[in-house]
Amino acid sequence: MQPSDDDLVLLVHGTYAARDSDVGDGWWQQGSRTWEELKKKLPRGTRLPRQGELFHWSGENHERARLTASRKLLGRLQRLETAGQSYHLVGHSHGGSVIWGMLRRATLHNVSLAGLKSWSTVGTPFLHHRTHGALSVGNLLKLLLALVFLKPVFLMVQGLIVWISAAMFGWQVNMIARGDHEVGVVVSLLRAPFLKFMELLQVAKINPADGNIRIGTFDPAGDQTFFQYLFLSWEGLIILSICLLYMFVFAQLASLLLSPVMESLRIRSERRLEKKVAEQFGSLWLGVWSPDDEAINGLRATLNMSVSFVSRLVPRERVFLSDNTSLLLRPYFWVLAPLYNHLLRPFLDSMIRSRVIKTAQGNNRPAAEVVEVLPAPKVLTEETVPPQIPESLNRKVVEEADRHASDIAPKLRRLLSQPSFSDSLSTFGKSISGRELVHTSYFDHPEILELLLMNIAWSKNDASFFWLPRTQQHDLLAWFQQFKAEVGGKVEASLIDPPPLEGPHQIPRESQIGLPLEGMALAGHVDHSVLS
Repeated sequence: MQPSDDDLVLLVHGTYAARDSDVGDGWWQQGSRTWEELKKKLPRGTRLPRQGELFHWSGENHERARLTASRKLLGRLQRLETAGQSYHLVGHSHGGSVIWGMLRRATLHNVSLAGLKSWSTVGTPFLHHRTHGALSVGNLLKLLLALVFLKPVFLMVQGLIVWISAAMFGWQVNMIARGDHEVGVVVSLLRAPFLKFMELLQVAKINPADGNIRIGTFDPAGDQTFFQYLFLSWEGLIILSICLLYMFVFAQLASLLLSPVMESLRIRSERRLEKKVAEQFGSLWLGVWSPDDEAINGLRATLNMSVSFVSRLVPRERVFLSDNTSLLLRPYFWVLAPLYNHLLRPFLDSMIRSRVIKTAQGNNRPAAEVVEVLPAPKVLTEETVPPQIPESLNRKVVEEADRHASDIAPKLRRLLSQPSFSDSLSTFGKSISGRELVHTSYFDHPEILELLLMNIAWSKNDASFFWLPRTQQHDLLAWFQQFKAEVGGKVEASLIDPPPLEGPHQIPRESQIGLPLEGMALAGHVDHSVLS
């Protein structure tokens, strides 16, 4: 599809909001109420995506899905860059995380995003990770163990190369594995289970004279070629299968140890680049968020979760008749309970709690621990938190969510009264509109859309947008100016202040040129109060 001269406004949905179709009632889908409102109010020279241009991602609640979506989004923007298309990004919830991940990835790989004019996030919980240093004790131990597991893999690769080369070129070869005295204690211990298995299958035998291990029964003087033995006989295929399994097991163990080390290095490199991301793209950002946002506050609450999942081991009180038999176990309690309660239980409890917290956070990135949840990338606001939406608007958003939430109790009561809980739960889920939460009802408020549109118009230096009567809301303009000032985006007074009227009720003729129809009301008789 050929790009138009108008800037493209690309919408990125959040977690659990994925849909296969471009058309629907999701705020980011064509035909939705939010879509239609944006379509009517977009600044001049901008447009929403056409059919087939919408951005889709899985919406799954974990880091792997979000980083995959970031890579996909970057690929999409690179195509726009190649076509010379300018664009704006708007992301809701973790859709904002996808955008932020894309910016970090673009900076990491030196991808130019000259066409990016603005990016906005709505109710995005930015997860700030902590990881191990490159030279930390944990990383060094993992590297050491990975090298230990890679040594037998390397030796096996050498042996297989010799065998396969001999089979292909008709060389004479003896299938001999070096003895324990040659390979060392570590390799001897690691390969011992596999050799024992081969001995049980009678395809390996230790020579007591020199300690070397004969593999298979191939006789170079026989009628069978080594190729036929290795690839066409059952014994040869069994030997190859065991060798490949041996390599796979230890290569897998090495990769499990190396993965968190590599990921910790990647995370630290991304963090070092965040300052560069902020310098390049920070002034283009607008973050819309409420202090009552359930997603941000809920994720923040997981940071201090102290609930215990593993109970203490204590003798049971004798309540039931069968409890009398537990008297025989009292000596075991006296011996085992202190060891379990003070040593094993804290370890198990911490491990389970960590897994539960990581699942709730959607944090499945290796070697990464979430230590802060903020409504902004920390690097963009230094030590301060970006301003929340104006208090009057926040109060309106919360009151509207509370009004819709009052309908949940009757729906929940009907859910519990149904004989089939699973069917009624599905019905209950479909009856929830999303307006019951602040996090999912931002786009129901025209003022929120107005703030997003201000950022787009600001990036285009579109004064005619700001001169419209609906845009001249003092608290929204003041908030927008304050926010942009905190992220380094200057808002010129001439951009948002309408020009002085000429004559009784007219603005200069040159300022009328190009005004959208909605703004032409300014050219007629208007109340001066709407411009103040």
